[in-house]
Amino acid sequence: MPDARPLTAPRTRRDGARRPAPKTVWEAVRADYMAGLPAHECCRRHGVTIAALRSRAARNGWRRIDQPWTPANALDPADEGVQLEQRSEGDLDRIDTGELIFVAHRRMLRCVLRGDAAGALRWGRVGKALEAEEAEMRRYLCQEEALNSARLAEAADGADWLRPTPGFLAAADADSADSAIPKFPDRAEAGKDG
Repeated sequence: MPDARPLTAPRTRRDGARRPAPKTVWEAVRADYMAGLPAHECCRRHGVTIAALRSRAARNGWRRIDQPWTPANALDPADEGVQLEQRSEGDLDRIDTGELIFVAHRRMLRCVLRGDAAGALRWGRVGKALEAEEAEMRRYLCQEEALNSARLAEAADGADWLRPTPGFLAAADADSADSAIPKFPDRAEAGKDG
């Protein structure tokens, strides 16, 4: 029959009770937990159990649910995104993609300085997505510009394009055969004549 003892016994005091972590450890746990670190990560980092963390957080009032509600946009007024939104007066069409890339990069750096690796990776992905979108838009605009230049050059040489450029006026010398109203007699009328 296998031995029923646990593989790793918890540390106990001589009187049989488990030894609590010092006050400085709990202050560090509270600081990390309130800064947004997950409970399991706080416990791993400081060597306490999740049950002890949850019990102490409930007893001392530092559970996340006990904290006052903060609005979603509780950003620092000096944050680049807040400044950009104020400058554009909320009009998204006035914001250049390059400015959004700058904001994402700055927020990524701020996360790195705070030690928030997940936040840094998240803002890095946002920046890369914005860069890809900007590159795609630049590629599209270059293609459109080249196509319009080629069409204008061909039109100057007298060549007609099969598909007109949207937004350009129709040629002044359009053939009357291209009109929507047919110039041919109706078949019924043609049968009466014959």
